[in-house]
Amino acid sequence: MYLSRVKLDITLRKTRNALANLQQMHAIVEGCFDAVSTKQRSLWRIDTLKGSTFLLIVSSEAPDFTTLLPQLSSANSSEAISKNYDNFLASLAEKQNMRFRLCANPVHSVMQVGSQESRGKIFGHVTVEQQKDWLQQRSQKNGFELLHFDVVNRGERKFKRQKETVTLTMATYEGLLTVCDADLLRTALTTGIGRAKAYGCGLLTLAPVLS
Repeated sequence: MYLSRVKLDITLRKTRNALANLQQMHAIVEGCFDAVSTKQRSLWRIDTLKGSTFLLIVSSEAPDFTTLLPQLSSANSSEAISKNYDNFLASLAEKQNMRFRLCANPVHSVMQVGSQESRGKIFGHVTVEQQKDWLQQRSQKNGFELLHFDVVNRGERKFKRQKETVTLTMATYEGLLTVCDADLLRTALTTGIGRAKAYGCGLLTLAPVLS
């Protein structure tokens, strides 16, 4: 597995236009990989840290940024790093405390009267309390216990997909967790949590707790 980070140049109109269109960003990220050889869909997320904007990608193969950088950066500002993720994943152990960040699509299913659908219609959770409950309900099955956390950013994103308008509810979580089941957590880190993974949701990242 690989964890990659690309610094984006948001002073460029082309970059801002791409970031505003999740369908376009999905295509740009997928363009970094050989469609035939990729074993699983990559995860990605946009982060803003200390005034800079980054694209994070977790993938089963090393990405090729040849087509990505001209669309999201400039020759003077391009910065792309890919690191082997396997050693970090292998180092995870029960009872470790870790800082985490997750951008997710918190939703719930509602059965419609008279509908023949077995899963119901999907609606986004819109309040902070609902969005926090959504993650809390998924913590144990993904191998961790939430110690404390908050929703640090949230909102709706709309984009066109096959002539239809798609609306995604997105929430970014940050906080502290404890590893309960390292194997389950490794799966969550490499396959994502929740829906809309093709559109920048589901990527969970961890960092050591600073002493």
